Amino acid sequence: MQIDGAFLKESLFKRTNMIFISFLALFLILGVYLLNFYQYDLINKDIISMISVARLYYAGDVASAVNGYWGPLFSWFLIPFIMFNSSPSSVLYSTKVLSLIFGFFTIIGIRFLSYRFEMDEKIRTSILFAMVFVILHFALNYSPVDLILACFLVYYLYFIFSPEYYNKWYNGILCGILCGLAYLTKSYIFPFFIAHFILFNLFHYLKEVQHRRAVLKNLLLGLTVFFIISGAWSLIISEKYGEVTFGTSGTYNHNVEGPESVGHPTEYVNEGFIKPPYENVTSAWEDPTYLNVKSWSPFQSWSYFNYQITKIKYNISILKGIYQSFSYFALIIILIYVLLCIKPIKNQISTQIPIETALYPVITVLIYSAGYLSIVLEPRYLWIVYILLMLMGGYLLNLLFKHEFFTKKFNKIAKPILTIVLIGSFLIMPISGLISFHYVGVDGGHVGKEYYIWSETIESQYSVHGNIASNGNAEDGAYRRTLHTSYFLGTSYYGFSKPNETDTDLQADFNKYNIDYYFVWGKSSNEALLSKYKEVSGGKVSNLRIYAVKENS
Repeated sequence: MQIDGAFLKESLFKRTNMIFISFLALFLILGVYLLNFYQYDLINKDIISMISVARLYYAGDVASAVNGYWGPLFSWFLIPFIMFNSSPSSVLYSTKVLSLIFGFFTIIGIRFLSYRFEMDEKIRTSILFAMVFVILHFALNYSPVDLILACFLVYYLYFIFSPEYYNKWYNGILCGILCGLAYLTKSYIFPFFIAHFILFNLFHYLKEVQHRRAVLKNLLLGLTVFFIISGAWSLIISEKYGEVTFGTSGTYNHNVEGPESVGHPTEYVNEGFIKPPYENVTSAWEDPTYLNVKSWSPFQSWSYFNYQITKIKYNISILKGIYQSFSYFALIIILIYVLLCIKPIKNQISTQIPIETALYPVITVLIYSAGYLSIVLEPRYLWIVYILLMLMGGYLLNLLFKHEFFTKKFNKIAKPILTIVLIGSFLIMPISGLISFHYVGVDGGHVGKEYYIWSETIESQYSVHGNIASNGNAEDGAYRRTLHTSYFLGTSYYGFSKPNETDTDLQADFNKYNIDYYFVWGKSSNEALLSKYKEVSGGKVSNLRIYAVKENS
């Protein structure tokens, strides 16, 4: 009996679709379950600031809400949730829901992108299964913004990697829209897209000699759409800050990493209290653009230039470490891809491999990573690189399995083992992150719930409100504890006092910054001054005293 090939292909397609749908269902089930443990986790001060921005938009204070440091898109997404329920805990919960929503669509996008990499369906299915846990890790343990950015970039790469990119006039437009939205998520995409999109259109232009006009059309349409989106926002923030800018985060982070910088002013031990830029926002970190950081340029002097070179060298070592944290095989994967871009070496392996198969992903990995080398690097900045490395590894496995060494008899043992080893190496970080909750607090390991419980106790029993400040610093955890508690209280946190500040100076700061309540973690060097004020906390929170330092507080 002869079985029709088209029928087999259709059956395989339906089966792989059903398997993939089950992966999406698994992602949602695990996400909803784990959300219970992460619903109070603010993750970092960035989330608090972006929620503050969203609240300003919701309140109609657009002039204050417009922000050059934080991309507006995430805050815009939060507005409907704030309209539904504006309580701090509910809005925080909505950030996790947004993460899971974008995580869901990221996995779908990764499946599309995976078809730009030739691989056996078993390898592809294994990678997509692993992506469930990888994306869950991204969604629950890190800022939603980085996952949202990765989501847009996954779809952008799907279109720009297409061997028939020239064949559809709207491909350039879609690239422009996707990266325009990515730019509204993070301003880093502005220089990345311009460099990456022009370079890849050049690749397509050189490759498709007979379709160069179509490639140029896509290039112009893509750039036009992107500049309309990015230009509109750039114009708005440039008007606000009185200078031409596409985003202030790059300038700020460059300056804060400068040779004479003491770090972030909000965390510098000798900075003292810092007034938030607007009323009713949680802290001065709401808009870091206004923080006092000394500007510098590597071209100011030879010593500054040398400092920048040293910084880049240091960040290269950090980058290698981040790659290795993604997978022990990450650097090997990149090296092999670089070698496959060299035609004589590629031809030794196979003359059937198109050069763009290796060139497109490795160039993307290198360009995207290189943009951060002059400033600072964190793993979360490179989620799109993580995703690409997994797909690149899958392609190399597929290439390896075509070698004659892998006989049918040997296939049954070697292929599954090698697949498990490679994909398993990419799962070490996400699995360990999901099973070991960071900043574990009370109530059975619900991350960050202690801050919520403290704030509920403080607000209900002592009616703490207005402007607050604290002792301690960022290193001893007082800054984080007070900031996160302030978020749930709905107060404005002015930071921590200077170490060994005199009673006279501290009293003057209370008056200058209109402080209502002062949080004291542990012991204070200003006990004599504090004894004059009423302690309102009553020992309800361990190791914390709260003083009403203003009359009628």
